[in-house]
Amino acid sequence: MSSSGVITQLVTDALSMNAAQDWEDVSLFTPYLNDQALMYDFADCLAVQTFLRMTSLPFNVRQRPNVDFISPDGVVPLLKINKTLITGFNAIVDFVHKKGVTLTSHLSETQVADMRANISMIEHLLTTVEKFVLWKHDETYDKVTRLRYGSVYHWPLSTVLPFLKRRSVLEELADKDWDAKTMDEVGEQADKVFRALSAQLGTQKYLTGDLPTEADALLFGHMYTLITVRLPLTNITNILKKYTNLIEFTKRVEQQYFKQ
Repeated sequence: MSSSGVITQLVTDALSMNAAQDWEDVSLFTPYLNDQALMYDFADCLAVQTFLRMTSLPFNVRQRPNVDFISPDGVVPLLKINKTLITGFNAIVDFVHKKGVTLTSHLSETQVADMRANISMIEHLLTTVEKFVLWKHDETYDKVTRLRYGSVYHWPLSTVLPFLKRRSVLEELADKDWDAKTMDEVGEQADKVFRALSAQLGTQKYLTGDLPTEADALLFGHMYTLITVRLPLTNITNILKKYTNLIEFTKRVEQQYFKQ
């Protein structure tokens, strides 16, 4: 690591210590990750955990069946600090930044713009791919999505709520002109994201060099989820596996932040 990188890391550590003084009894509420959370929600929950670990801020994960109803806007995960509730990856990152903790102080303006573009691509394009697979692909819906989404409810809600959610997501996909796409076309969109992120990463440790940013946390959340998820449809995961540097990145981040 360069001397500037060391200094940046020391500054980040110092800010984390100061922020921790106002960072007590912090809980991250998520759906049941193993049995309930759908792919894109699992990815975002994991991304927030990764981001908070990168900042060294302490927190407790609390899995609940009704987090999307507790959440003011239905978005997960939900961060609770004192009486404040913050929902979703971007809002949580912004909240932490306002606490004086940032992972981007070492970046140039151009790098910050690139980082935000990567986050936007993951959140908008890759998440849409994941939603298409889960809700549009009939076999995946019948064998995975419907069961996981309805798993925490008794009948008839276990049947009715997945049906209503599917209708809502399909309308969302139609609004984006995704309703008529074939699975091959969706795979091409996924490949577009993976190719761009792989090119950005190159042989670096993280997307912008030796130090992680929130974009790396979000990338890890989605890459890990796509690599480990079990679905009837495997084409998206198979496309991802072509990009070996993304696979190695995922293994590296998991080892550093979750296995030490």
